Parts: sequence; structure tokens; C-alpha cells
Amino acid sequence: MTVRPPAALKAEAQAVLNARELEVRAFVVACLTALVADPDRVIDELGEHWPEKKPRGRPPRTSAE
Repeated sequence: MTVRPPAALKAEAQAVLNARELEVRAFVVACLTALVADPDRVIDELGEHWPEKKPRGRPPRTSAE
């Protein structure tokens, strides 16, 4: 799995976790574990933080004139 959050968000999250002596990878695993255990609660809790959907793949070609 490759996820690339915005650099500033990643740095802030890393600082928060470092202050609590936690690792980002372990945090992601804990979040996925919580999601599997109680999907409705976790998704509801994250609702306001959910990022906008981005189109996948390459952008469509523009015709050369």
C-alpha cells in the first residue's frame, strides 16, 4: 500500500505520534484494525476528515491542434 498524504499533514501527524512515542506504520495498522472491528463507528468518526475523491489514472489527453 502506498499512500502519499500532503507533506505538511504528514509532518504534523508524525510530530503528534512522535510526542507519544508511537510510529506512523503502527498507527495505520491500528486504524485499519479499528475499522474492521467496528466499521460504522470508525467511518462515522472520520467523516469530517475524509478527503475529497481524486480521479485515478492519467488525465485525459488534450487534442493537439
